[in-house]
Amino acid sequence: MNLSTLRPPHFADSRQVLTALKAVSDETRVRILHILSFGAFSVNEVVDILEMGQSRISRHLKILTDAGLISSRREGSLVYSYLPQSVSFSDESQNLAFPSELTSLILSYKEELPEREKDQKMVSYILENRERKSKGFFDRVAENWESLQEEILNPKLYRSWILDQLPSNSQQIMDLGCGPGGLIPYILPKAKRVIGVDSSTNMIDTALAVYGNNPSVQLIQAQLESLPIENEACEAVVGSMVMHHISHPPAVLEEIHRVLKPNGVFCFVDLLKHNHEMMRDNFADLWLGFDPDLLESWMTNSGFVIESQSEIQTESVFKILTIKARKKGGLNVHSN
Repeated sequence: MNLSTLRPPHFADSRQVLTALKAVSDETRVRILHILSFGAFSVNEVVDILEMGQSRISRHLKILTDAGLISSRREGSLVYSYLPQSVSFSDESQNLAFPSELTSLILSYKEELPEREKDQKMVSYILENRERKSKGFFDRVAENWESLQEEILNPKLYRSWILDQLPSNSQQIMDLGCGPGGLIPYILPKAKRVIGVDSSTNMIDTALAVYGNNPSVQLIQAQLESLPIENEACEAVVGSMVMHHISHPPAVLEEIHRVLKPNGVFCFVDLLKHNHEMMRDNFADLWLGFDPDLLESWMTNSGFVIESQSEIQTESVFKILTIKARKKGGLNVHSN
C-alpha cells in the first residue's frame, strides 16, 4: 500500500485526519499499533512488552483511542486495547475509515518499524504465556471436564441447537476444542467422519481412550489458530464453549473459514458477555463472554454470512449465545 491508496480528504473530517496524523508521529505509539496488530492486549501486557511505566503507556493508549486508531473493551477488572475492524466506505460510520487505512498503511511497512523484532519477541512471549496457562488448566482437568462443565452450564441446553443446525449426510464435521469428546457421539450420525481438535494433550488422550479405535473419528492435538487440516475439508465446524479460551478469536475464525467448504456451516456456542471474574480464575477464561455485535463483525470480516443468532437462558447467572454462520465463496485467507 502507498499514499495514493488513501481516500481523498472529503471522506473524513479534516480535524480527525490531523488528530490521527499527530497520534502516529510518536515512535512509541507506532510500536503500539504494531503490537495490537497481533491481537488485543491489556494495559499491563503492553507495559511488559514496551518496558515502560504504566502511566506513560496509558497516556499513549488514550491518544490513540481519541484519534480513532484503537478501541478498548473491558473484561471484568481488565481493559484490553485492540485495532478496530476495517470500516467500509459504504458504511455509515465513515469516521473510522481514515484511521483504519492509516493504520494499514503503517503496518504495510512493519519490516521497517522501530524495535520490530524486540516487540514481536515480547508479543510471542505474552501469547505463549496465555496459551501455557490455558493448556495447563485443561491438562489438569481433562478427566473431570464434563462434570466441571455441568456445575456451571448444562450442555443439553445447547447441544440440541447444534444438532439442529448441522447438515446431515456430511463427509466431515470438525469439533473445534473437542475436549474429552463429549459432543462427538452426537455429531457422528451427521457425518461419515468427525475430526476433533484440541490444544490440550491430556484432553486428546482422554478422548482417544474412548474413540481411538473408531475409524469414523480422528483426534488431533493442535493449536486452534493453526489447524493441520487442508483447505475446504469440512461441511461444518462446531465451536462449542471454546472461543472464550482463545487469545485472538479472529485468527481462529479465519482458520475455520479456510477449512470449510463453500456454503459450509459454522455453529458458534459460547457465553454471552458477563462480568463474573471467577470464570477467569476458576476456568482459565480469557474472555468473559462475548458481545454479539463484536462477534458478528469478526465473522463478517472473516468471510461469513450470519444466518441466525439467539440467546439461551440457563439456570445459573449466565446466558448462552448461539450464532449460525455460513461461508460464502472461495477461500478468504488473511495475513498480517
